[in-house]
Amino acid sequence: MLIPLGTEQAARRSPVLTGVLLALTVTAHLFMATLTHADPDLHARILGLFKLGVGTDFRWWGLFTCTLLHANWIHLAGNMFFFWTFAPAIEDRFGRLGFLVFYLAGAAASSGAHAALESVPAIGASGAIAAVTGAYLVLFPFTRVRCLWLFGATIIHPPAWWLISLGIAWNIIARGLGAEQGVAHVAHLAGYAFGIAVPMILLWANVFPRQPYDLFTFFRQARRRRELRAATSGQNAITRPERAAARPNDHTLDAISAARARVSTFISQRRLPEAADAYLDFCNAFAHRPELLTLARNAQYEIATWFYRESRYSDAAVAFSRFLDVYPNDREADPIRMLLARTYLTRLDRPADAQPLLVRLSEQSSDEGLRALARDELAHLQRTQE
Repeated sequence: MLIPLGTEQAARRSPVLTGVLLALTVTAHLFMATLTHADPDLHARILGLFKLGVGTDFRWWGLFTCTLLHANWIHLAGNMFFFWTFAPAIEDRFGRLGFLVFYLAGAAASSGAHAALESVPAIGASGAIAAVTGAYLVLFPFTRVRCLWLFGATIIHPPAWWLISLGIAWNIIARGLGAEQGVAHVAHLAGYAFGIAVPMILLWANVFPRQPYDLFTFFRQARRRRELRAATSGQNAITRPERAAARPNDHTLDAISAARARVSTFISQRRLPEAADAYLDFCNAFAHRPELLTLARNAQYEIATWFYRESRYSDAAVAFSRFLDVYPNDREADPIRMLLARTYLTRLDRPADAQPLLVRLSEQSSDEGLRALARDELAHLQRTQE
């Protein structure tokens, strides 16, 4: 049994709505647990009114209110561990209002599937939480998840795709075998399907900015690689062994993921000097794979900023450049471009590297102040060069 405790994916904003939903769910269960002994009849009436009913007992609000009801404390704890692990990053990506809509829609989709296909009522938030974890699978598949492995009494760090895929596979197998009738496998699978479909559509429609490691981009790049291999299959300029050597094998990808997770763990613990050293070790060890050296957005930003504050300007410039390569449209991208340009000019004596950044800012920045500052810097640079 694996209990998720956290991930390396740091959120840009505080997970307020995640905390509110978690607190509401725990409070509702505490109330119902107290009522079981204080007034069993009232407990039964509330449970009957707000559970997910089927057939003639179906009530539309039960699609949502069933998420506040749980069979026991173990049922609640299992759901809340998964929710608190994966929901903050999804709230961060969707925004608070978007996350609320997504969570409620996931609850409705998973509960609706159960009501349509099953003959017994249901309670629990696991369908809605499955939607959240399905979205995490799409948006952050290679992020490492810190898990307590009960059988080994140790902490392990599997990738998110492995842990979530294991949960999906278990529900498919259990449903197919007819096992564990007390578990709402249909609701879980419907939640996963909803959670996977929504972000994939949003990424396809460019509503969400695509990241190098999301599932949509991964599959699209895999398709392009297949097309490229098919187009060049008759060419002998590169031999098969050479092509194989150019691709990272599974062992290399696992090592890269483990190194990234180590850096992110130090950052989450606010051990930034150690994180910086681990990041440089990571970059040196995998310098032959430069496209894989950028961390999750917040982690990369924190490392680059720490280097700058410590006056390690050369390291800061490299870290900020990698940030811009991967997150060119980030809300902080233009201020970072200005900071990087001025670092090149005043700290590293690299005006040629500063110039394209300033040109882009002067022509494309949505911040009028940054555009004006970039034009002034370009004029000063031109006068200096003359």
